[in-house]
Amino acid sequence: MKNGGNISAAVRLFRKNPAARVILIIVILFAATYGGVEVLRIALRTESPLMVVSSESMVPTLNVGDIILVRGVDPHAVTVGTIIIFHSPHNYEMPIVHRVVAIDDQGNSISFETKGDHNPVQDSWRVPSQNLMGVYVAKLPYVGLISLQLRGPVGVTLIILLVALIVAIEYGESKSSQPKTDTK
Repeated sequence: MKNGGNISAAVRLFRKNPAARVILIIVILFAATYGGVEVLRIALRTESPLMVVSSESMVPTLNVGDIILVRGVDPHAVTVGTIIIFHSPHNYEMPIVHRVVAIDDQGNSISFETKGDHNPVQDSWRVPSQNLMGVYVAKLPYVGLISLQLRGPVGVTLIILLVALIVAIEYGESKSSQPKTDTK
């Protein structure tokens, strides 16, 4: 019975306290977002299971704003024609999505020659297998455009305004649901 009392006390707290409701909503959204991504990381065996296409190099196959699903793979399983996601040989922090046009397999060492479908020439580098993040599996067309816009100052401002709006709505609802007292 004691557990039931704790649960009902928590429910009463969230019903009567708009700040507690806002915090709960934020915690649930955060847990769902980051927990879901962590599950995908484990299931797809890659550090970045979801990525947003940010350049036109793979048009018409992939467009700016497409969210792509990435699956980790053994480098020896990659074939010519596969779309791979890799860390740029010039800037490790920048992921690139291009198609494999040639493979140099030296037994213990494998590297890939790549080209964007929309680019007139293939890339000037070879991608070492240790830079391979995974292979393209599927896409959600244009859904990532919102994410690309939210990365800048306008996006940060929008997020702050949305949180303020949630707080204002919750505060307004709590004020309107409180019983009016007679002050005569």
